[in-house]
Amino acid sequence: MRTNGPSGLGEESPEIASETKPEESVNRLDLAMQALRSLREGDRGVVAAASLGRTAIPALKELLFERDRSGLFETRRRAVDALASIGAHEVLIEFLQSFRESADPVERLGDDAVVNAAARALRGLDDPRVFDLLLALAKRKILPGVVAALGTFHRVESTPCLVAALAEDESRSSAEAALLDLGAKAREALAAAARSAPSGDRESEARLRQRRSALALLDRIGMERRAWPDLREIMRDRDPIARRLACQMCLTYAPEAERPEALAILNELSSTASTLERIDIQKALAKWRSRAR
Repeated sequence: MRTNGPSGLGEESPEIASETKPEESVNRLDLAMQALRSLREGDRGVVAAASLGRTAIPALKELLFERDRSGLFETRRRAVDALASIGAHEVLIEFLQSFRESADPVERLGDDAVVNAAARALRGLDDPRVFDLLLALAKRKILPGVVAALGTFHRVESTPCLVAALAEDESRSSAEAALLDLGAKAREALAAAARSAPSGDRESEARLRQRRSALALLDRIGMERRAWPDLREIMRDRDPIARRLACQMCLTYAPEAERPEALAILNELSSTASTLERIDIQKALAKWRSRAR
């Protein structure tokens, strides 16, 4: 049975679609491609193209591989959605393998959005080529969709790229989740990322956020006591949030003789901290007092 919407697109199951006459299939494919390119009918076009099954793959592939110097990406992103619905992962892999970044910043912005969509569509796919491909892409450029897909493989080889993604606002949450899943395997890389910048060096905001995130992750994952000396200097860091996180960790991992300094710094920071930071400090102090008793 077919139900026609405002655009005249038939919504049939793939089985029924396969029984239609060739000329009718061509007409339906043309209508689906027109809808994909439409601002108003784009989502309907995805459904219509997917309902045609593998018949639609050549047209969708052509659409996906089109260059768009305007930076508009919605049409190509919809092509990714339709190809993923059909299960045409080979086309998405081929697209990512052949992708080359444009020199034009406007076109590059649109390309990045399409790459993100294609990467997300391959998340968790049981194919070793996909992991290697995503890792290669992440080494070239940190993109949120690539980072999110890479994290679903739970492979320790992705740790450097995931730690690098902590510096990017759009990728940080996905990278943090993936690093938490890796747990102890990520400790060494996180400790290296958390260390203070050399004295006198100007630290970018991105690098600062990366260090804060790395410290917070280390605190949640837990670390070996013998690793504490490498982080001790952060208790005197220029950044108050980094100092707070390091002092909270000191109460758990440092020798007893070093903890009074951490307590003094935390009490000092508490007077100027935000409400949420003050709550974290109070929790750390309460935890330490409970252990001390």
